[in-house]
Amino acid sequence: MISFLEGTIEHLGDKYVVLNTGGIGYRVILSPRVLNMVANRKPSVKTAGDPDHVEGKQKIRLYIHTQMNMREGTFDMYGFDKKADLDLFHLLTTVSGIGPKGAQNILSNVEPSHLKVAVINQDADYLKKVSTISPKIAQRLVLELKGKVDHLEGETEGIDLSQDGQATEALLVLGYSTTQAKEVLKDTKAETLQERVREALKILGKK
Repeated sequence: MISFLEGTIEHLGDKYVVLNTGGIGYRVILSPRVLNMVANRKPSVKTAGDPDHVEGKQKIRLYIHTQMNMREGTFDMYGFDKKADLDLFHLLTTVSGIGPKGAQNILSNVEPSHLKVAVINQDADYLKKVSTISPKIAQRLVLELKGKVDHLEGETEGIDLSQDGQATEALLVLGYSTTQAKEVLKDTKAETLQERVREALKILGKK
């Protein structure tokens, strides 16, 4: 079983990367957040004499979940930049009706720390608002994961899910995608809902 892979990005796809690890290329499926993080990494500035140096590239480490794809007879690899996110992914796949693709989809739409807070608070409504899962799956998720996420790493203090959900909804009504709304709201510093939405719109207007 592969726990993690470390290497350089050989190819960046729309939903995956090819990670070069010592001359072997592994196709690893990533969430939009991690893909964006990988795409914006700066080239290595290490000297050519450094054993980790690869011209114009930088080493990264991805924590891996492998899954047998019975239909195609292949192994799918799902990658995460944080061990805590991989642990949460594993927990999601224990929920009845949620497989690896479903778990990846949830983590693509909900920040791991926010998901943890939603489960702790039994807030299925928030999950329905900010993700693409059905009300039934959202309710099942908070019920089956109750008491299982408390030990996971990640800061949850001060997270206001009600405001975050309302801000996300406001941006969706204005025509932005869930991914755009979630990414930009992470960069807002305002405290009130109105100020956060206004600040988010300013940031989006510059992109």
